[in-house]
Amino acid sequence: MSDLSDHNLRAALDDLLLEYYGVIVRKLGEVGMVHGYTHQILMGSFWPELHKVLPPNGQLILAQDAAGRLVGCGTLHRVRPDAAEVKRLYVRPEAAGHGMGSAIVREWINGARSMGLETLLVNVIKSNRDPMGIFERLGFQAIDRYPECADPIEADPYFIYMKYHL
Repeated sequence: MSDLSDHNLRAALDDLLLEYYGVIVRKLGEVGMVHGYTHQILMGSFWPELHKVLPPNGQLILAQDAAGRLVGCGTLHRVRPDAAEVKRLYVRPEAAGHGMGSAIVREWINGARSMGLETLLVNVIKSNRDPMGIFERLGFQAIDRYPECADPIEADPYFIYMKYHL
């Protein structure tokens, strides 16, 4: 992770996250969830909670292309002494297909191990096949909703829940 006090990096992360949250809003609509979310509303939950995804209890992973443009991200935050929830796996379309999503998930796995964790937890919108495919290929297993899930219980029918044993 880079220095988030850098104004240019924060602006680039804002752009990336707004794009990500736009995809999330669209995917929720695709699965039939009636909601009042906008990408701006969802974005409002990121910066106030940033401390949760920074060390010692979290990780913010940022991926750049060869030109230095921010093209991917992922967050991890401890939700109990032995487990972390991973969120916001996103790779911009122009950078997709080169293993960047898998690399971010592998960084989560390595980071969780270095934090002494035993389990990674994730929820994926049912229509969001790209990240679900990554999780399945890397050994995540389907489970029932986990109590620490950050998303509201009303969203439960629209998600698949998974875990990874480290």
